[in-house]
Amino acid sequence: MKNTILITGATSGIGKATAEFFLEKSWNVIATGRNSNKLEELKNKGAKIIELDVTSDSDINNLITYLVNNKVLVDVLVNNAGFGQFGTIEETNINTARKQFETNVFGLAAISQKIIPIMRKNKSGRIINISSVAGFVSMPGGGWYAASKHAVEAISDSMRWETKQFGIKVSLIEPGPIKTDFAQNVDKTIVHVSDSPYGDLMKNLTVSTDNIKGGTVNSCVKKIYKAATRKKPRNRYLVTKEAYLIKLLISIFPAKIVDLIVIKMFIGKK
Repeated sequence: MKNTILITGATSGIGKATAEFFLEKSWNVIATGRNSNKLEELKNKGAKIIELDVTSDSDINNLITYLVNNKVLVDVLVNNAGFGQFGTIEETNINTARKQFETNVFGLAAISQKIIPIMRKNKSGRIINISSVAGFVSMPGGGWYAASKHAVEAISDSMRWETKQFGIKVSLIEPGPIKTDFAQNVDKTIVHVSDSPYGDLMKNLTVSTDNIKGGTVNSCVKKIYKAATRKKPRNRYLVTKEAYLIKLLISIFPAKIVDLIVIKMFIGKK
């Protein structure tokens, strides 16, 4: 019997590449996302597509109804749906910040709460949460995004401890810079305020997302596959050499030195 993987945020980037990879491995793939038109390509390749906004209770209920009615046992859940809301802590409207958490944190939790009982009944399952290097280090102008990914890390740890007794394994994927449309989407929603005292910072941040360098979605997908198939998956999988380097630097240098490096990189001297 084929294994089944459910992927959120499969319309593009890491989510879409993951769906394509698992289809090639002859898995049953349930690809979900907010834009059903963008999922059509995956449908043509053999995936079951379902329109899903992880912040919508009705969408989630429709998904679960489909799974129950068709007696689908989800072997692997990949919580990939998310986006990056950038802007300074001061200038980002709280309602805008809440939207970041509604998708990246509460949406992930809402899907997991519905899938865990299915896995528990089957006495097995894998939950793979897509985090980021921002899950363990923040940056100027990216605090709200990093806060959401820090929350994903904390939730994943608790979930792993809580569900181990049911045969469920939980892993985190922590990519560094990945060549997707993430940066372009960040630039579309980044908070800019006219005559902002943070003007130079935000200008430089926008330029950096335009010129982003890093790994490919395939490097991320390979780690997801390992988390899905290894008998004893790791708790965390770093992706890209930049992610390894950042992790190393923050573990070696004292916090004050890290502060100086970050300020020099993003803000400069005043």
